Amino acid sequence: MKKKLAEIFKDKCVTGVMTDDTQKYYWYLDEDNEPIGISKEISQAERDLIELNYISLGVNKLGDAEKLLWWRFLIGHEFSEIPVNANVTTAIRFIFFFHDFDAELQLEFESLVQDFNSDLNGNFTVLFLDSEYGVILDLSAADTGEDYEVKDFLLASKQDFSSRLIFYQTISYEINKWLPEKFMTELDLFKQFKDANTDLIRHKDIFLNYMISSDVLAKHPIFGDWFKPLFLIDAELLAVVKCYLENGFNVTTGAKMMHMHRNTFMNKLDRFIHMTGLDVKHFDEAAIAYLLIRLRREV
Repeated sequence: MKKKLAEIFKDKCVTGVMTDDTQKYYWYLDEDNEPIGISKEISQAERDLIELNYISLGVNKLGDAEKLLWWRFLIGHEFSEIPVNANVTTAIRFIFFFHDFDAELQLEFESLVQDFNSDLNGNFTVLFLDSEYGVILDLSAADTGEDYEVKDFLLASKQDFSSRLIFYQTISYEINKWLPEKFMTELDLFKQFKDANTDLIRHKDIFLNYMISSDVLAKHPIFGDWFKPLFLIDAELLAVVKCYLENGFNVTTGAKMMHMHRNTFMNKLDRFIHMTGLDVKHFDEAAIAYLLIRLRREV
């Protein structure tokens, strides 16, 4: 049986309660699923060894007890306690994010989220899962299906941070004992299929990226023969078609997005149809074209 961290590090750790100087410690959950802080004076080798066996809370300042409770519930799989604010709503939405924040920027990001809460009367809680991934727990609009809050927050964060941020907004989930499993599954999908070219993705984007990753051409090489002309077309023409499809088959909007005259845009669509035999003005063939264009990676 493993020794507890408290027994190993003795005077270099704090247990049970959060202290006023939380930033002086690395925080973990021990075998009993309780928070324990280990002094940052330890060596990197010691820290690496700890993280092989213990769950890192991944933050420098945990904040209030409610945040810690969410950690224990989602990461520690503590099913016996539903977080204290769960009685406000029966559902929650996760907004995962990919980041490159250092400790100082993490605190600034948390501050931005708190300001956002105040401005919109929101109910967002931030957890930094590790050095690259974090999650915003959204209990403020999970039942409505609205996403304007995330779009507004994305704009605000892009103005305040020069770092690269990619957000993934999930569907709403019921708060129950199965929620940690849903949380971990969504996080794993985000890590595998996030799109570096998109600032805000949703479950439909994850699904599309998953389908693309299945590499249908490798599994059935004959498909490459069927649609060979598409893979010989220059990237600019493919970009026009992709823009057309992603803007709801709207020529006017697509032309504006590509900074082209409407007639030029339409001519390029017709050229694509003639070269590939895929009539992207019809839904079923448009779906095939879009999948194949996405397989071209560079577009």
